[in-house]
Amino acid sequence: MSFLATTGPVVPAASSLTAPLDAGFSLRVEALSDWLVRIAILPEEGLCVDRTWMIAPGGDVPWPGRDRVSSEGFAPLEARHDRQSETTYFGRDWRVVVQPAPLALTVERRVSDGWQRVVADRPTGAYQWFAGRGVFRHFQARALDDSHYGLGDKSGPLDRTGRRLRCLQTDSLGYNAETSDPLYKHVPFVIAGRADEAAGLLYDTFAEATFDLGAEHSNYHPHYRHVDLQEKGLVLYVVAGPKVRDIVPRLMALTGRPHFPPRWSMGFAFTTMHHADAPDAQAVITGFAERCRANAIPISAIHSGSGYTTRADGRRYVFTWNAQKFPDRDGFFARLGALGFRTAANVKPVLLTEHPAYPRAAGEGWFVRRADGQPAVEMFWGGDGSSLDFTNPATVDWWKAGITTNVLEAGFGAGWNDNNECELWDETATVDGFGRRLPAIAMRPVHALLMTRATFEATRAHRPDERPYTISRAGPIGIARYGETWTGDNRTSWHTLKWNLRQGLSMSLSGMPFTGHDIGGFDGPRPGPELLVRFVEMMSLHPRAVMNSWKPQLDEPTTLPWMHPEATDAVREALTLRYRFLPYLYHLAHAAHRDGAPLITPLFYHFDEPECRDETDCFMLGADVLVAPAVEEGARAVDVYLPEVEGGWHTLHGETVHAGGRQVSIDAPLGRLPVLVRSGAVLPLATDWPDRAPHDFTRVELILFAGPGEGATERALFFDDGLGWGYRDRDASLLSCRGIWDRDRVRLAVEERWSGRGRPELGLVGRGLDRRRLEVETAL
Repeated sequence: MSFLATTGPVVPAASSLTAPLDAGFSLRVEALSDWLVRIAILPEEGLCVDRTWMIAPGGDVPWPGRDRVSSEGFAPLEARHDRQSETTYFGRDWRVVVQPAPLALTVERRVSDGWQRVVADRPTGAYQWFAGRGVFRHFQARALDDSHYGLGDKSGPLDRTGRRLRCLQTDSLGYNAETSDPLYKHVPFVIAGRADEAAGLLYDTFAEATFDLGAEHSNYHPHYRHVDLQEKGLVLYVVAGPKVRDIVPRLMALTGRPHFPPRWSMGFAFTTMHHADAPDAQAVITGFAERCRANAIPISAIHSGSGYTTRADGRRYVFTWNAQKFPDRDGFFARLGALGFRTAANVKPVLLTEHPAYPRAAGEGWFVRRADGQPAVEMFWGGDGSSLDFTNPATVDWWKAGITTNVLEAGFGAGWNDNNECELWDETATVDGFGRRLPAIAMRPVHALLMTRATFEATRAHRPDERPYTISRAGPIGIARYGETWTGDNRTSWHTLKWNLRQGLSMSLSGMPFTGHDIGGFDGPRPGPELLVRFVEMMSLHPRAVMNSWKPQLDEPTTLPWMHPEATDAVREALTLRYRFLPYLYHLAHAAHRDGAPLITPLFYHFDEPECRDETDCFMLGADVLVAPAVEEGARAVDVYLPEVEGGWHTLHGETVHAGGRQVSIDAPLGRLPVLVRSGAVLPLATDWPDRAPHDFTRVELILFAGPGEGATERALFFDDGLGWGYRDRDASLLSCRGIWDRDRVRLAVEERWSGRGRPELGLVGRGLDRRRLEVETAL
């Protein structure tokens, strides 16, 4: 059809503008805050999926979802309309210009010297509905120097300009981390624009979506990007910048800030399907745990693959136990507990048709259903099965009971929600929709979200005094409210190591800050000694560090910390670095929960120099630590651009201080991760921890990295007991750290702001002293 146009005048209201459009659509625009505008193109019969589970300005959403055009939780700005210019002003900071035919909107925001364009539709046509194909298309203008970041779990360069990518959750075993698409997550969010004029674009939809970010070109239109949504209508949130570091925390405020995980979950963890699949799984897993302690491998948790649920046919039946593999289940968990290990269990949201609970589930309507009311049966791992419908309260209750009885009461500490991409292809199938049936194919990502929420809530109810930990492989934006995720079943290769780095940074910019990659690669060949070490090094300073593999074609299929004796010391050293940095990682986790700030980012998140926008093999950990992993085979040095900062950059593994604003070469011998620390930083680095609980550090050095000449700095650092909810009432430690230096002295003063509960023993240390005396002062 032709492009949509207005069929009547713009109608201003107290806090919105509306206009009738052809083909039975209507336009509605609101400024929901001084940084957020919502644009909706609504069909006269209403949106097919009338609710959302991504938008959570209050921190979470009701289980049945929230109306997609609700203003609850927002503070909409007053609207006034200038009919002569067809411009609507919202508050004092926003204005929207409406071009009637074809409909095109220009959204602008006030800056000090006037108005700055935030986003603009393509003036030659912006909105189309293809009824025959069921596709709604939205075009926006783009400048040739625009960049495009986001879309979450995606392959390739961080800047997506020139690519066409789909949002469609897919089980992508062994994917190519540079080119494969789609992957595991549903993230219809793009950061578009130039370095100082960017905006976030969140399409609030669970339908399959294709983003064309400049791949398409037409002689008849100026340069554009466009999105194809497989639903009738559009709800778009425009998140103001102007910089990426403005947009990302605002995205988290819009979609719900991430859960603050228990500290043990941020330690190193291990899993492999091969151990739980072994006929003597109990002995194999306890043997692995004992060897870790005997070999002084610092590790906090073991995640069990789904092999504990296999039956005689070798297939997996969630919420069942294989007593032959685990003949003494209580003894199994007692032994792991005595060794100090935390645990998590793999659970899957599909019941094979032979599952003992299948007849009851089918009879009581717990599954996604075909048009005739019978369970929708789809191909799943191990055979045909039916997906549980997590929009049915009865299903949720059964799932929570299963998690409680067969996972948590059995002895596991957490649930790992896996294989939850919900690959449904029956277009006639529906879900309960909490009493209002909805098309199943348009709700696929919601199941992963609600499955994870159900696991989270069951865990919290089982141990109410402890913060839950849960994991999900799939899901939309909003999954961080309940737990962490990772980049799925990656392939073992140097190529993967390099491109996984960018994949994780993309997720971190897209509302999924707690992420990582399977250390050593999940699928494919065995990692060689050098690749294994480099994988562990890179992941040692990521939010999630889990070694995971499944390589059934190999005689020795399991990736192990000691699989290459010549590399074991280097692996141990890299894991020790993680535990040394754990107080800082944990502090950043609390900041992410509090403010929505990501833990790992590209350089350009914190620094505005053009060089920081180049594709590089490095990342920032917080604002003070630059990490430059070696991702090329044979590399023994890395070249990295250091942003310009006052006082320069300190090498962690030496006394060198590099000036910023230039490219430098940093030594990277095998077993040493190149880490540089910004002058003025105060880093909390652990020096002592229990062998059987390395995440529970007992002594921490607060290290002031002083610059040359004169200077001053302030930092705040967070500690607590690592497990409970006391931080909500300031029953934790928040340290105010002040540093000052001149030609003669370096002074570090530390003061407690909260109760101090959970604060470890502290040592105050100075780096970059250069013969200056160190003075310390504490008020603890």
